[in-house]
Amino acid sequence: MDAVSAGAGHGSTFTVRLPALAAPAAPAPRAAAAAPSNGASRRILVVEDNTDAREMLRHLLNVAGHEVHEAADGPGGLEAALRLHPDIALVDVGLPGFDGYQLARGVRGSAGPSIYLVALTGYGQPDDRRRAMDAGFDAHLVKPVNPDALLAAIQTAGHAAGHTGEPTSAPGD
Repeated sequence: MDAVSAGAGHGSTFTVRLPALAAPAAPAPRAAAAAPSNGASRRILVVEDNTDAREMLRHLLNVAGHEVHEAADGPGGLEAALRLHPDIALVDVGLPGFDGYQLARGVRGSAGPSIYLVALTGYGQPDDRRRAMDAGFDAHLVKPVNPDALLAAIQTAGHAAGHTGEPTSAPGD
């Protein structure tokens, strides 16, 4: 380190030299993202009011080989769930129109336990998880959602096909 000054009131210059590091190698592509690990494509509904988050989820799920449908609010999400009857619905709990808890209750009241519901929320306290389960969700993931945890939850949902509606613990909780 060098320090230079022309005297009082003229400022100072400090020079710091750091050793250069080699650029890190690019990570190898992950095979898990190319296709569902169990070979089964799922019909997935993403209900998320944040456009960027919804697009990111759609892209991740498309790359993983799933059929993806979208809605941006509670009423649209409920309509899409009842019309499309997806295998899995990923539902933000903070939605306009009505919240994800109301959406889950509506799905359970009309479609029963046949749609695997995953709550996506920024709230991760035990009471938040209980509230999601009480509303009818099968799993609870905290945002920002780890892509590996999300894909594992989808795989869990596949194993729970025909489930009885009993809540299960989702990876990443």
